[in-house]
Amino acid sequence: MSDALRTHLATQLEATVARRSHDEILYSVPPAARGIQSDRLPESYLLWQILEHMRICQADCFRFCTDSDYTVPMWPDDYWPDAVAPPSDDAWNHSLNAFQQDLRLIKELVNDAPVDSAGEIPHAAAVREQEGGTSYHGLHGLTCADEIVAIADHNAYHLGQFGMVRRLLGVWPPAPTESPAWAA
Repeated sequence: MSDALRTHLATQLEATVARRSHDEILYSVPPAARGIQSDRLPESYLLWQILEHMRICQADCFRFCTDSDYTVPMWPDDYWPDAVAPPSDDAWNHSLNAFQQDLRLIKELVNDAPVDSAGEIPHAAAVREQEGGTSYHGLHGLTCADEIVAIADHNAYHLGQFGMVRRLLGVWPPAPTESPAWAA
């Protein structure tokens, strides 16, 4: 893969040109707002649901790129949390940390010279067979580059939702605090 493509993919994962950073959007959410439905947008997802969905989908795409024993999760059940609110502060923090850790691993994958991100993932054809010969609801492509672009696009979409819900709940902008450890 060319250095230009690597740079482009890494930039897309950060995607701070047209929006605020994921660090700023996700951190400093008051615990009381994490599982609350805004009455101003009654059919929207709650912050916990959005965060967990982003974490689950990002981890799934990464596994698809790197795990030759990858199996397709069930849509939509395996891609959304069961609960509308985090069961604890620890669960919220775990989800944030896992999201950030997986994003870091994906960035490392982009910059891993031996990985041909533009080449077909060796087990992609087998996964397509498992899916019935077509892309599973459009979730997976054939290359790591396809998956990385999908991650960047998916994260940007849901980060927009996350920011909007925060605004409607009156918890935007984030209160000035120290950046979390994962933002360093």
